[in-house]
This record gives sequence, C-alpha cells and structure tokens, in this order.
Amino acid sequence: MSVATVVLLDSWPQPSTSPEPIVFATDTQLFLRYIATGEEIAVIHFPLVKKIQFGSPNDEALGGHPLMGLGLKHYRIHRIDNSPWLAELERMNAIHPRHDKQRFLTDAVHYVFTFQDSTLECVVREGEFWHPKIQTFTCEVEAREVWRQLLNDASA
Repeated sequence: MSVATVVLLDSWPQPSTSPEPIVFATDTQLFLRYIATGEEIAVIHFPLVKKIQFGSPNDEALGGHPLMGLGLKHYRIHRIDNSPWLAELERMNAIHPRHDKQRFLTDAVHYVFTFQDSTLECVVREGEFWHPKIQTFTCEVEAREVWRQLLNDASA
C-alpha cells in the first residue's frame, strides 16, 4: 500500500482555538458545526458518510495520532490521501459477497478535523451528486437557522 499523505485544506474554514464543535450524524449523513477563525460559524454537511469517529485525541495528545508525523496539524482540516483507515474499511467489507474493491474505494475521501478538545475523522463518498456543502456565517441566528433546517431535512 502507498504511504498516506496528509493534505491541508486551506480553502475550508479552519477551526478556531475554541471551536465548540457539534456533530450530528445519521446512518448516511454527517453534519458539523464549529467556530472558525475570525469568529465565523462553519456549517458543513456531508450527504453520504461511510464512517465517523469523534473524540480523542485532544490538542494536547494529538502528537500520538498515527498521522501526526505525516503532516497532521493542530486546529486544521485535512484530507488523507492513500488513507490507511479507508484501506482497513475496504478490507473489512471484502467479506461481502458482492464486494468490488475499486467500486468501494472510488469517490471515498478521508477527512480529519483537529479541534481543541477533540478530533473528528470521517470517510465520506463524494462525486458528481455527493459533495460536502460548506457554509460560513457571521451571524449566530442565521447559522442556527441553517443548522436547524439541515437537521429537519435529514429527519424528514
């Protein structure tokens, strides 16, 4: 397998040092809200999620993350190319009678969000019709309304 590559996603709204992330997930969707640098509020919707992990390590223990030596940074958003986590998921799925390795890996993307008190990792499917929707707001009321609408649409 190729070595994992950590790519910093500078065009995405980067977490502040006190981001207060909120994560909501269904079995197919992931919603993320956090305070970004410049006190903007970021709301991100991944419409097709395969797996999420949210919690440890925090910023003080991030040095123990297996991707740290490959360029993982504090308070940043990353895409992991040649992801070992995605490869592990593909190996687990290989037992499925209709498993197709190429199809499983096509359009799968591994993201890592490093926050102050937590880390969010997710593997999502992207493509022509499935891509993350990234929004930023300067007004809390507006961000809250969009967040509420997204969650209502997900439960409908």
